[in-house]
Amino acid sequence: MPESQRRVTILGSTGSIGCQTIDVIERLNKQGHTFSVVGLSAGKNINLLSQQIDRLHPSAVCIKERSKVPTLYKRFPHLRILTGEEGLKKVCRMDGVDLVVNALVGAVGLGSTLESLRLGRTVALANKESLVIGGELVSELLTKYKGKILPIDSEHNALMQCLWAGKLAEVVRVIITASGGPFLHTPAKELVHVRPEQALGHPTWSMGKRISIDSATMVNKGFEVIEAHYLFSLPYEKIDVIIHPGSAIHSFVEYCDGSILAELAAPDMRIPIQYALVYPARVETGLPRLDLEKIGRIELEVLSREQFPAFVTVLSAGQIGGTAPAAINAADEVLVDRFLKEEIPFTALAEGLETILSRHIDRTVDTKQKTDFSAILATDKWAREEARDLFL
Repeated sequence: MPESQRRVTILGSTGSIGCQTIDVIERLNKQGHTFSVVGLSAGKNINLLSQQIDRLHPSAVCIKERSKVPTLYKRFPHLRILTGEEGLKKVCRMDGVDLVVNALVGAVGLGSTLESLRLGRTVALANKESLVIGGELVSELLTKYKGKILPIDSEHNALMQCLWAGKLAEVVRVIITASGGPFLHTPAKELVHVRPEQALGHPTWSMGKRISIDSATMVNKGFEVIEAHYLFSLPYEKIDVIIHPGSAIHSFVEYCDGSILAELAAPDMRIPIQYALVYPARVETGLPRLDLEKIGRIELEVLSREQFPAFVTVLSAGQIGGTAPAAINAADEVLVDRFLKEEIPFTALAEGLETILSRHIDRTVDTKQKTDFSAILATDKWAREEARDLFL
């Protein structure tokens, strides 16, 4: 089957990445490609999901809540409608699927990635948690069943492209860029007064709420380091982060001969999404282009670990390994929600993560022991409860 003819399942279709994936597919099809969407999954946004069903005509959909099934059946009486985590597994197992786009948000995305990889499928991955909390499990299944992961994150998509230029043994280091978010040069003493709407105002990217807050604290960048560790089999000492406010360069790869390769593109998530969809081809679909003359110059600066203590905590969890990243990820999800509800100040995000990691280390006999899915889920549950009750 030609690369432009693919049957796709989109998990998390009503979220930011899911909607942008559909936009790219529709653009590709208008240009003569033949992508078909056979499966969709969504959370609570049934109205948007219904619009997507009308446009894409999938064979099956999965929704989070069983109570919403009658509403969908009334409008789509011949559609196969599934629910919950078991429904997600069934959508992943659908016959004839060439590519699973995992755009789910949160730890729930790990099970879908594992289910897809057990079938040897290709996963276009936007769900960070799959690698952050389940990197060891994902690596095992990739080896055993010969599936493939194509990263959708702009930074890892860029690394994938730059790593084509040489062998892994020739890599001195990879460098992930970070915009620095809205508070790059905000004095630390003023961060306690930051309000949710300020933290959500990312200077270059349009993203969902949690990832926007994680970008403001640089938690997101710590997660990306962990992802790169598992995606490209790189030790942590070979993964660096550098501040690049312009977001034109998405990553660098430095080779042993002194060459440094970079991938540049406009800050539009549809570009890496499209590359994952048509991989290994490149096609024109009218997406934005980077205007180098307009940029004028490219600025880089060192990431201040004092300015972004949450980044340090997340990186420590990755280096500890085991279930430590699962604890940090779950705690972060709860703390971000509490901040958005104005229950805690912005600075409590970093303080809370440090506290949870410390408690996790104290409660775990051997944090480096090989873990399994049940241990990850148990840690996830524990960390959420701790973060909910944490007084900050």
